Amino acid sequence: MEGTKYGRYIITETPRHPDHPQSRDIESDVPWCDSLYIDNELGGTVPGAYYLETCLVLRTGTMEDLKVPHTHSFDEYLLFLGTNPDDQFDLGGEVELWLGNEKYMLTKTCAVFAPAGLPHCPLIIHKVERPFMFITTGPGLGYVRDKGEGKAS
Repeated sequence: MEGTKYGRYIITETPRHPDHPQSRDIESDVPWCDSLYIDNELGGTVPGAYYLETCLVLRTGTMEDLKVPHTHSFDEYLLFLGTNPDDQFDLGGEVELWLGNEKYMLTKTCAVFAPAGLPHCPLIIHKVERPFMFITTGPGLGYVRDKGEGKAS
């Protein structure tokens, strides 16, 4: 049968995020709407799949878990992607992100690399002129914060 050998690698549906399932809903207390959340190799159905969370930022705010710094034992990318078809580098919003003890205000499309062990957050969405993408990923099979650093978000 055509297309069955590698079909599991085309991931179109994922479970809701276990720590904030309401983030899958367009209207919720979370500033973004999750599209895909890959954790634990999707329960073992996609061996080797790194953790990935894709979100469409719709409104200002933050989540309780992202108000305080945390670290990971793996490297992580935090991607902020504008959706302006006339200027792909215009984020269409303003995000406050702390790396270590330094505050950054993000207004342009960017990839933030957080090496293992680097404290990052708070992460606060201050302005949304048009929805933009927020994506996190790293070379781990699940999203786990280092011991004593709080619950995964």
